[in-house]
Amino acid sequence: MMDKLKQIQRAKAELENPRESDHIRVIAEVLAEIETAQRRAVMEQRAELELETGDGRTNLDKQERVGAILDVVDAQTPGGPSLAETWIEQCVDIDGDPAALSHYSAMDSDEWAAQIGRWADTYRNAEAGEIDATDRDLADHHISQKWGVSLSEFEGTIVEFDGEKAIEDLLAGPSKETKQAIEANTEAMA
Repeated sequence: MMDKLKQIQRAKAELENPRESDHIRVIAEVLAEIETAQRRAVMEQRAELELETGDGRTNLDKQERVGAILDVVDAQTPGGPSLAETWIEQCVDIDGDPAALSHYSAMDSDEWAAQIGRWADTYRNAEAGEIDATDRDLADHHISQKWGVSLSEFEGTIVEFDGEKAIEDLLAGPSKETKQAIEANTEAMA
C-alpha cells in the first residue's frame, strides 16, 4: 500500500513540474529524436539529389523539439500555461503575447460580442461618437492595428480555438511537415 502511495505522489510531483521529470523528459527526447532523424533524412536526401523544392523546410533542432513537447505536457497540468497559450506561442503567426491572446480563446460567443462592443465604444468615445462604422468594422481596425491580422482571421484562429486541432498541430505538426517535405522531394524528382 505504501509503495502505491509513493508512486502516486511521485507521479503527481512529475505532473506538477513536467520539465523536472526524468520520465517525462525521456519520453519527450525519444519522440524528438524520431522526428528530427526523419526530417534530417529527408533534408539529406534533398541535398544529395540537389533538389529545389522552395518549401522552406529545414532540419528540426532536437532540444527545441524536446522543449516544445514538454510545453504541451505542461499545458495539460494544473498551474501550467493553457493549451491555447502553448498553441498560440508555437503554431500561430500573430504578433502578441500568447497569454494575452489566449484570453480571447476562452471567450464564448456572448463574451466575444461584448468585447467587440467595448472596442467599438472606446473608438467612438475617443472621437465623441462621430465615427460612422459598425462595431465589427471598428474591431477589425483595432485588431489589425494591434495584432496585424483581420477580424475574421483573428476570430478563425484565436476566438474559435479548437483544442483537438491544437493538440494535433503541437504533437503531429513536425511529422506532417516532414511528410510534406517528402512529397516536395518526390515532386521535384518527377
